[in-house]
Amino acid sequence: MSRAPHLVEKTRDLILSTIKANIAATLADVRIDRADPIVTTEPPKSYFIFDGANTYQCPAVFCVVDSIAFPEQTTGANHINAVVKMYVSVVIEDQSADKLTIKSERYQSALFEILHWATLQDVPKNVKIFVRVDRCDFSPIYTKKRGDDMGEFRKEVSLELEVKHFENPN
Repeated sequence: MSRAPHLVEKTRDLILSTIKANIAATLADVRIDRADPIVTTEPPKSYFIFDGANTYQCPAVFCVVDSIAFPEQTTGANHINAVVKMYVSVVIEDQSADKLTIKSERYQSALFEILHWATLQDVPKNVKIFVRVDRCDFSPIYTKKRGDDMGEFRKEVSLELEVKHFENPN
């Protein structure tokens, strides 16, 4: 009996589960390491697997698959070897642009620590992935409100991932 391959769904689930399990402790470690208790680094309040969310509480993490490639020479009869390109980003807010800039750098550091060179697997599903962070991009700072009442500042940090996906669907 043949099973359908898990591919990007399992890859995304493994990455999100790892972030959820480790983000609070890693953010706390980054904050202690920087010895600056003024800038907060609270764990994410929302997680999304699509990039079009309009209403959410910050910090919010997005884990979005961009593409999947199957190198022809490495796809065998009894296994799947694929490369998944995906983005993990966090949207954060703060009342101060200075604090927001530091906070964005700390979230980037924590996510990099969790994901770069990570090896994750789901043994019952016969899936193993290797994660590498290719690059990190920081959005400009913008405000939620316009006019005299500026409101909170908002910024996004995005990590581009290359994920090597190995799966034996038998």
